Amino acid sequence: MLTKPLTRIIPGAGGTQRLPRAIPLAKAMEIVLTGEPISAQEAHRLGLINKVVPQTELAGAVDHLVNTLLERGPLALRAAKQAMLQGLDLSLDEGMQLEQSLFRGLFKTQDAIEGPRAFAEKRKPNFQGK
Repeated sequence: MLTKPLTRIIPGAGGTQRLPRAIPLAKAMEIVLTGEPISAQEAHRLGLINKVVPQTELAGAVDHLVNTLLERGPLALRAAKQAMLQGLDLSLDEGMQLEQSLFRGLFKTQDAIEGPRAFAEKRKPNFQGK
């Protein structure tokens, strides 16, 4: 009976490329070459996951995260995500230029007016993604 996994193939969906870019190379090598599973706590320590919660609290934690994101401006979320993901392939200077371009572009939106207006009126903003 086998007690340890046998590595007969490699991760074929980008694991050999994405994992070493996300965590230290030595740890990525260990995970890929041994095929050994890692615990949720280890994945959290490595930065592969954001949070570890007991199973009984999982739905509540997901709901909280989703509700928090839904309260944010969708155009701002999209721009921030674009800046971070696209910026990874750019030099720092180019990434800063991308960020500034996206930042300036948001000022032309209705959501950019709604956010401060809602704050001044002490109410939740009603972002429309426009």
